[in-house]
Amino acid sequence: MAAMRALFSLAIAGLVVHGAFQAGSAYFVYFEFRDGVQQTAQFGAGRSEQELHARVMTIASDLGVPVAPERVVVRRTQDHTYINADYMASIELLPRYYYPWEFTVDVEAWNLVVPPGSPYAQ
Repeated sequence: MAAMRALFSLAIAGLVVHGAFQAGSAYFVYFEFRDGVQQTAQFGAGRSEQELHARVMTIASDLGVPVAPERVVVRRTQDHTYINADYMASIELLPRYYYPWEFTVDVEAWNLVVPPGSPYAQ
């Protein structure tokens, strides 16, 4: 009886570890995507909204983020860049049980232009 209880406890622990790993992996990708979008907004002052949108889609493609192009919105004002993106990912919390999880990226950055000849210019 004790062996069955230990086996049952191991099975439950395995399911918890599996779900935690899957959710953690999805969040890791989300944080990588969000950081890439933030950098795009921060360092894209000299680029058009279309170029920024294309860059966000490239980052999403590289990371395997299932974001649709119409779900990415880039907006500029005189001194700010706003980028919003959201997507739905299916996370396998239990074997063969997928849970839809919505992720939203909402970043804002000041438009800073580095003058030519500055040691910080690239």
